[in-house]
Amino acid sequence: MKPLSLFLIGASLISGPLLGQTFEGKVTMVMKTSDSSGGPASINYTIKDGFTRMDASLGGRQSGIIFDLKNRQMIILMPERSMYMVQPLRDPGSGPQPPPGYGPPGAPESGPPPAQGNLGQSSGTETILGYTCTKYVYTAGGDSTEIWVTDQLGAFNGFGFGGPPGGRSSAPQGWSSALKGRNFFPLRVVGTENGRSFRMDVTAVEKTSIPDSTFAPPDGWQKFDMGSMMQGMGAGGFMPPQRD
Repeated sequence: MKPLSLFLIGASLISGPLLGQTFEGKVTMVMKTSDSSGGPASINYTIKDGFTRMDASLGGRQSGIIFDLKNRQMIILMPERSMYMVQPLRDPGSGPQPPPGYGPPGAPESGPPPAQGNLGQSSGTETILGYTCTKYVYTAGGDSTEIWVTDQLGAFNGFGFGGPPGGRSSAPQGWSSALKGRNFFPLRVVGTENGRSFRMDVTAVEKTSIPDSTFAPPDGWQKFDMGSMMQGMGAGGFMPPQRD
């Protein structure tokens, strides 16, 4: 598995303000699909007003992405190279796109959007990590996803191009798209898509003050210039990391 093929998260869903954002702190998640390799992925989701950062780890590999809504940009982190790449955020509703060759292993370069489905509230609630969660069910194309959400952690902005890395294709995205624009944050998601099972569990929630420096590349990292790289490809330039 090559750098940045591990996980590119969130890019297709975060484009506007963090609706209803009141929580500041860290949320730890574990994600897996029935066909993922390398075991479950660990996700650290760090939130502050105007910022979101997501860091993924699987089998010793790491990747991350920062959304700086104050400056309308996303910062893609490449820890194995001590490099980062900056892309502007598009207007609300259009969502930024990743550079060619990036995304979860096995995911297509392009393709049809997830099937449009229905999100409906189910009966009953459950307390998860001290938060009262309401159960919703998302259905699309014969598949069903159960989502337990709380309104105490602000709005969830999705994973976009990934779920647990190592699967044959992207993790289910329809359910996360259905949450967009709602003041919901999922603490548990269990579902199926195209015959594959998917599960996400939040394992810890920590309310804490987050310094702004968390949402910037580490000192000493080199900025990766995609435009210059593309111009130089014909004269000894190098290609970005490709999927396995």
